[in-house]
Amino acid sequence: MENRVITKKETLIQREIHKFISDPSRLYTTSSNRRLQVISPGTINQFEGPDFKDIAILLDGYLIIGDAEFHKKSSDWLRHNHNDDVNYRSVILHIVLEEDKIINNKFQTLVLNYEEVVNYDIPEQFKINSDKFTLEELQNYALHRLLRKTSDAKKILILSGLKNGLAEFAGNYIARYESKRNRHKYSPERLSNLIESLTNSHVYSFLNSLDSQLEINIDDTMIQIIRKPILDEGSHLRRELIVNSILPIALALADDTSRINLFVWYWSTQALNKYGLLTRKFPDLPQNFIWQQQGMLEYIRQYGSKISFASELSKEYGFAEVLSFYKLGRFHLDLENI
Repeated sequence: MENRVITKKETLIQREIHKFISDPSRLYTTSSNRRLQVISPGTINQFEGPDFKDIAILLDGYLIIGDAEFHKKSSDWLRHNHNDDVNYRSVILHIVLEEDKIINNKFQTLVLNYEEVVNYDIPEQFKINSDKFTLEELQNYALHRLLRKTSDAKKILILSGLKNGLAEFAGNYIARYESKRNRHKYSPERLSNLIESLTNSHVYSFLNSLDSQLEINIDDTMIQIIRKPILDEGSHLRRELIVNSILPIALALADDTSRINLFVWYWSTQALNKYGLLTRKFPDLPQNFIWQQQGMLEYIRQYGSKISFASELSKEYGFAEVLSFYKLGRFHLDLENI
């Protein structure tokens, strides 16, 4: 296998690497022992500059958007004179198969085992065969939707505090839910009672624990929240409320460790059922995971516009101004010190 790595063209390995890092639920450890999750692998760059543009990574709880460069050996960074090239100042992740030299730069280094890379195939439930989306584009839409909701939640929490902010943010979602669907199933009074119960429920206790920076087992707690009724709501409405209201508030409150585990939950939790609207609009796209559904919904909201996280769209929404854990790699952050 080692000979194959040496002789195979770097551009061909690049595509294998891109496929390998496309699973957003996978956790890595960088060479400097930092926890890393690749939320979106970005797009393969066909032109001059870094190999992967607009990659999104979660580094020890910080969401960072930038570029990534791949080399067979870490020393190739210097051999290719990237340190002196302005095109590479936005690199936040250096992906290598062998770290033969420590590079003194402000990015993180991820060492991958090529045998795992070359033998990897994207799980069937992740695969996308569509002329509308690539996998990374759908991931970008899902991430943008979650960041947008988290940013909205943060603003409300700042103004209203946790209890009132929870009631307001969840109430806003329920109002939209009531206006669009299931009006025959849930009366206005029943939905109002649900919101009132929310601020005195196990869900509020969970958010209050996050706000107090208490140590929490996120996996067990999220399973409990998904399964345990708040009042008398059905499992579908409860999951909708959690994804659209509770999770964004939790991310806005969480410390670095809890934030990592909340993102893992988002990218690994299966959808309860299919949305008829999405089946009609995107019959060739899977709805196996919550993030896939959320990505399609965000695409519809954006009227089909392409989303790049280094684009004007993200700047206009102001994620970096509202969310302390959101960083843009193009500003050449010192990732060793965040």
